[in-house]
Amino acid sequence: MEMQTKLSFSVIFDQTRNFIRKRITQFALVSLVIALVSAIIHSSFYAPEMLEQLYLTQNLDNYFLFLIMTMLINIIIKAMSIAAISNLYVSDKLNLNLLLSKALSNTLKIILFYLIVAISIVLVALMSSLVIVCLSYLLPKALVYIFVILMLIVPILFLGIFSNFFFGLLVEPNQKNFFELLSLALDLSTKQWKPALIMILIGIALIFAFLKIGMLFDNDNIIFNVIFEFGSIFLSIFFTCFFYRLYWLATGASSSELSSKNNDEHNLII
Repeated sequence: MEMQTKLSFSVIFDQTRNFIRKRITQFALVSLVIALVSAIIHSSFYAPEMLEQLYLTQNLDNYFLFLIMTMLINIIIKAMSIAAISNLYVSDKLNLNLLLSKALSNTLKIILFYLIVAISIVLVALMSSLVIVCLSYLLPKALVYIFVILMLIVPILFLGIFSNFFFGLLVEPNQKNFFELLSLALDLSTKQWKPALIMILIGIALIFAFLKIGMLFDNDNIIFNVIFEFGSIFLSIFFTCFFYRLYWLATGASSSELSSKNNDEHNLII
């Protein structure tokens, strides 16, 4: 697939902002509904007494189940937000049947994606450990420490870019199969890493700002939890739209399922 390599971050950002601004009511509604459900789940699932009981049991099976449930909740939330974006690319009206079917498909693909990423991380970690042990005998400690830091930072940033491209590709109405999505996400990550990296760094800064603000409030405050969840979900939606837009411009992709009216509106954003 021929791909443009010189894309302006500011252009992609502005087009993403324009797309969301024209559908701000729908995105705000989706974010609010997901935030309310998420806040209710978190307030009960992560209640202090439940966490204390989990700690006191010292049971590894319970810890593992808790971790799986936490990941599953986050995956479903992500799948729903991606489904909403896909819906609003096809039509300005939210369609419950389309949302649910797309969310289910997204959930299965994201679970499989995380499994593959987890296996890859384990393999890379083992290989990296062997390399570090070997280098520790050949290089001064200062250089080894620098190498270790780079081995942590670079893969983390790349994984962030790769993951967000994969999530962005799930928006596409004409869905590719899972391994085509992986291959395309990898291709985009290596060729469109510059604007993607800028967006990832902005996201990291915003996450730290969110966490800093969160430390100032009581975690048991349901109103704050809803506001915090709303902001997090809306930010996640913006990220997914940005990476889908970046893919769209880089590849010149378009959906044949879009009506001519929606295609005209879609191209106006470009």
